[in-house]
Amino acid sequence: MTCIVQHIQSLSSNARAAILIRHSERNKIPRGEFGTHYMLTENGVRMAEEFGTKLSDFRIVKIYTSPILRCIQTASLLKKGIGKPLEIISDHNLGDPGFHISNAEKAGKYYLSYGAKGVFEKYIVGEKLDGLATVNYLKTTAMDWLKSQVTESGITIFVTHDALIANFAYANGIKTYSRENWVEFLDGIVLKF
Repeated sequence: MTCIVQHIQSLSSNARAAILIRHSERNKIPRGEFGTHYMLTENGVRMAEEFGTKLSDFRIVKIYTSPILRCIQTASLLKKGIGKPLEIISDHNLGDPGFHISNAEKAGKYYLSYGAKGVFEKYIVGEKLDGLATVNYLKTTAMDWLKSQVTESGITIFVTHDALIANFAYANGIKTYSRENWVEFLDGIVLKF
């Protein structure tokens, strides 16, 4: 969260930028479950609203969110903390399944077996995982989709999931995550267009 705020402080006032952030805190999802029904913890609710307050000094233009409920909850709390009338748009490119997945049924088997971090480890060594989007897809089509949503000067927030951020950041040479340095709640990457 702090890294995101520091990074956007360096943006010029007329920059077009995107923040891809992981939803706020939720309870741990047991291996073998997708956990789509998990909502934010009480601490996660507080964290999301506080993060929104930290963003209130910046020109936030809109918020996109995964349709998974904890992401919608995070987006609503960010908006509340920001304290401005913002449009919140739910989009399946950000989750359920997300643009990092080409076939949810096939990819789902890997995620249930290895978890998000395990799948990512296989992804970055080039192991063929049916159902995951290719590096080229994330560099072209997914990046083009993000750019097309950031239509005006200011910051567009995209609330999503750790696996999507990790795969997208790796494919685009932004950052390589690891088990020890994973995408934390309310953290992610900033893109300037």
